[in-house]
Amino acid sequence: MHLPLHDDPRPPQTTYTAGGGKPLGLGSLSGAHRCDVAIVGGGIAGCSAALHAAEAGARVVLLEAHQIGWGASGRNAGHVPPATKHDPDQVIARYGAEAGQRLIDAAEQGPPLLAELIERHRIDCDYSVPGIIMAAHTEAAMRANEKRVAYWQARGRPVELLDRRQAAEMIGSEYYLGGWIDRRGGKINPLAYVRGLARAAIEAGASLHEATRATRLARNGGKWRLTTSQGEVEADRVFLCTNAYTDDLWPGLRATIVPVRAYQFASRPLRDNVRKSILPGGQPMTDSRRLLSGIRIHGDGRLQFGGQGPAFGPQGAPHWRATRARLERIFPQLGNLETDFWWTGFMAMNADNSWHIHELAPGLLAMLGCNGRGVALATLWGRELARHAAGAPARDFVLPPSQPRRLWLHPVARPLVSALIQYYALRDAIEIRRLERQVRPVP
Repeated sequence: MHLPLHDDPRPPQTTYTAGGGKPLGLGSLSGAHRCDVAIVGGGIAGCSAALHAAEAGARVVLLEAHQIGWGASGRNAGHVPPATKHDPDQVIARYGAEAGQRLIDAAEQGPPLLAELIERHRIDCDYSVPGIIMAAHTEAAMRANEKRVAYWQARGRPVELLDRRQAAEMIGSEYYLGGWIDRRGGKINPLAYVRGLARAAIEAGASLHEATRATRLARNGGKWRLTTSQGEVEADRVFLCTNAYTDDLWPGLRATIVPVRAYQFASRPLRDNVRKSILPGGQPMTDSRRLLSGIRIHGDGRLQFGGQGPAFGPQGAPHWRATRARLERIFPQLGNLETDFWWTGFMAMNADNSWHIHELAPGLLAMLGCNGRGVALATLWGRELARHAAGAPARDFVLPPSQPRRLWLHPVARPLVSALIQYYALRDAIEIRRLERQVRPVP
């Protein structure tokens, strides 16, 4: 079985590479170390936890198996939505009125927290807040949009429902039936951001190490001991922030998630007139299909978009023809779309499509389940872990620690998820064909 951690240790070329700043070039850990908080995983969550814990006065050691931002934190679509993946009523139904509202409010504060950290630590990561567009490809999706917009407008939030003409103007395509825009949403260079968080954590006094894989974790006389190939760390508390790249460091934890490959493509710089016609307001967008398609334009004129490919196993070739055909149907002005490069990485899926902070044992917490919503929320959950290290009572947490639940079909999860993806693709294809038959040019 191919584990995500076994992917090529070299970071891929992405649209973020040029603006991502220099790699940190941190040394690996050697010898024996003692700290208050040890963190495994150098992504956004781990670096946020390291920064906030160090700022609170804790002695922090962070271990990253490859490079800071090597995993999903440095490869994602770079969208910064101000909400959870689920609609507010779904969150309330799952967590209850009080806890659910606390989670909704916290998710809304994720982007402001991110912006505050960027400003305070002077992180150059191309962050902007032009809003995020969610386009609808079915009448049912438009009805759901109306419900979402009504919820947020009743609370005074800057959201707008888009009819077909408005959506066409904002997206640069007459393909969709409409949509909505959330003006609180933004976009970012996530690789530059996570590297900036890491540098800020170091400046705050944390000790970060790259090329240092934790190979053993055990309780030792009331403390936790992490073993690596060249050293060990003894800590009062340990945070596992490995998400989709979780291995067998703690028994059974890997069986609580299913890592699924996601793919991103970068076009060659578009002709100026074409570039100006697509998402002219600079907003990133997604649509309402089950297999989501994130799209954004970069300052150099490259179109970045999501696509499909093999969901599991070693890195293979993506489904480029199908991806290109879909983009050219949405944006016929692209002509014969050509790419400069593509990349892939894993995201962690679980049974309820929700983040979890698991209390595995006293002083040992794990954070898992980004489900494609990782930039702002991972920053927030990292801060929550730091609050835990500082002794905050569990009742004050946005996401109370829970016990991990093994996916009972985990041994056969890969074929089941592959079948589910194929089913979703078929449903999407049927709905898209229906959309293409009913859509007429905007008058």
